[in-house]
Amino acid sequence: MQNRNSAQRTLILNIMDGNKSHPTADEIYETARKSDPHISRGTVYRNLNLLVETGALLRIPVPDGADHYDSTLVEHYHFFCKKCNKVLDVPEFYPSEVISAEEKMTQLGFKSITHAIVFEGLCPDCSL
Repeated sequence: MQNRNSAQRTLILNIMDGNKSHPTADEIYETARKSDPHISRGTVYRNLNLLVETGALLRIPVPDGADHYDSTLVEHYHFFCKKCNKVLDVPEFYPSEVISAEEKMTQLGFKSITHAIVFEGLCPDCSL
């Protein structure tokens, strides 16, 4: 499957390259259709899953909503606005509690630890 649909996969990667809006699969599909009107929703979903599996994209699970996607691969946190449904990057920081939790997990024998933290609430635009 990795060799199939490479043009569509490249199109998705181009859409995501430098994209800071954290689009959903449906938003990526709508953007892709502007360049390739014949691309199917299933093709977009399959390629997004493959790109997440291979580490080329991050999937951001959103409570009670569609997953969002991110091309920024360094570990960072996200904020989900419950009013406008935007996903935003949280300025990079690693609270001592998270570092301590990772150290504790390592001490307990866990390896290859990763984490995803999504804060929820109202973004600055919606909290006015």
